[in-house]
Amino acid sequence: MTKSLENPVSMSVSPNAPAHIPEPSDLVVAPLKYRQVEREIRQLAKTLPVGARLPSERSMAKLYDCNFLTVRKALKQLVEEGRIVRRVGSGTFVGDPSTPEPADHRGNRNVGGANGTPAGGVTTAAGHTAPATPPARRVGLLVVPSGNTYASRLLQEIAHAGLEEGIEISSRWVRDFSDDALGQAEQLRQEGCAALALPWFPFEKVDEVRDFVSRSPLQVSLPMVIPGLERNSFVNPLRFGGGSQRAVEALSSYFLELGARHIAFLGPDAPADVILQKSLTAYACRASREGLPGLCGLVQPGTRPMDQIAARWREHCRDGNLAIISYDDEHALRFMTAMHKLGLGAPRDYRIIGFNDTEASVFSDPPLSTIPQNFDDISTWLLRNALALARGEVAQSPGGQIPRLIVRSTCGGRGKIDDDFRSRLPMLNIIMPATAAEAPALPSGIVPPSSPTA
Repeated sequence: MTKSLENPVSMSVSPNAPAHIPEPSDLVVAPLKYRQVEREIRQLAKTLPVGARLPSERSMAKLYDCNFLTVRKALKQLVEEGRIVRRVGSGTFVGDPSTPEPADHRGNRNVGGANGTPAGGVTTAAGHTAPATPPARRVGLLVVPSGNTYASRLLQEIAHAGLEEGIEISSRWVRDFSDDALGQAEQLRQEGCAALALPWFPFEKVDEVRDFVSRSPLQVSLPMVIPGLERNSFVNPLRFGGGSQRAVEALSSYFLELGARHIAFLGPDAPADVILQKSLTAYACRASREGLPGLCGLVQPGTRPMDQIAARWREHCRDGNLAIISYDDEHALRFMTAMHKLGLGAPRDYRIIGFNDTEASVFSDPPLSTIPQNFDDISTWLLRNALALARGEVAQSPGGQIPRLIVRSTCGGRGKIDDDFRSRLPMLNIIMPATAAEAPALPSGIVPPSSPTA
């Protein structure tokens, strides 16, 4: 996640020229690794609400490509400042944001006015006046406590995107998107935030979010397209969900190349989920074109519904010809557990691929093949569009990236993928780690406190 520094001193010197003694200003000294890690963790702590539990030291070591001792050294300064709090036996948590921050770590907060925001500016849907151009490069996040690995991963990437983009981030837990969220939004406005962003919310909250956006004192950048609020989406509305559709189509081609005769789709029983709808459409269209029997399992939470799907699909596991595209890693891992109870395992009896590249996918037995989300694109454009909306403009991701597949153990591709195989699948970027457990996911592990803090 850190970038190498180019040497600014030219090495092309005439042989007759006098020796050049570099001035201090000619040299760029890369910061020590633990300082780089400290900077990343500091930003992550500022991005998360008070009381959120940070990932473990070993998880952060994987994320920042260092050993856990480097992470521990980076954490030491933050603990001393009170930015994070250690609780023996519980973990490491985000501390009080009112803790004074060292001067060399403060961002350039371009704010003005008595309450930290410029006068005048853009009028929101609710009739409030947002900061004038140029607004503060500060965005408020409203975070729904969920324990959702997708949301946790996205929050980590938003923290990094904030560093890369030079954007200050403040965040609050919210229980709902009615009075609680409106109160938090007003506090963030008074603290100098130019706009808001919602990293994630349950699909069943769409109507509640639509009402919140219309009443919010600040413009709101959204992680999905809501009818009537297309300009608030981080991605071009015409491209929303297109990545999932392309990935399902590409995985169908991948499994067909491996000789699968039955391709199934596994996911949640969630009628309001737009991404699920688009994925199902892509699956059904491809199955129809190929003349394959449709095999779809949409399950409720809990052990019993997944056990029932496993029992029904057991008959398709002969000769390992059942291939499953799972909506996400969570459903894939639940299915693998259910099949294990029946004495069946991947890739011997069936093949399966998940989505989101969660940490659990790396350490499952066997390691789960998966399609990683482009969290960098989502987080960057979520923040960019928030600031653009504050200026009365729109900045949305164009989308269109080729899906990537991390081939671990469960998809049946190891030992069968060569240059010729790749050439037949130009729509899929196949990543082959040296061993099935390599290319680990970014760590999850951001956990809300037992109850949201106001």
